[in-house]
Amino acid sequence: MRDFEQIYAEHVKAVRAYVRRRAPGDVVDDVVSETFLVCLRRIDAVPDAALPWLYGVARRTLANERRRRPRTSPVPSEAVADPEPVGDGILAAAFAELGERDREVLRLVAWEGLSLRQAATVLGCSAVACRVRYHRAKSRLAARLEAAASFRPKPEGVLR
Repeated sequence: MRDFEQIYAEHVKAVRAYVRRRAPGDVVDDVVSETFLVCLRRIDAVPDAALPWLYGVARRTLANERRRRPRTSPVPSEAVADPEPVGDGILAAAFAELGERDREVLRLVAWEGLSLRQAATVLGCSAVACRVRYHRAKSRLAARLEAAASFRPKPEGVLR
């Protein structure tokens, strides 16, 4: 069993960044607090690799917040922008065309820097299922990028 203060000190910045990329600013503190409250209550269940477990708790807390929020105070659609690739409009457009499940597994691996096993913990699925989801998401993204590239006009004098 690890000490709660140690877990909090090591991971609060990462959890806050994870939540900030997925939620409006006015709920970030609440979701982070609720995530660590769950951690404190279930301290004996926290694995040695706490960060993926904390991301999973934060993900479920965000889902609960999204379900609760429309009943209490609707959030304007522009209040939350899903993180997207920066600096490459074609990649950002292809990424935006993916389904939420595909985008989430790609975010966890590419932006959060998790291994597939850790991403599986966050997503609440087996490592094999996560590997399959990741492979399919990469394939779908590659297909969209390839389709976008095929519509690009080729500059004159350039041969491929």
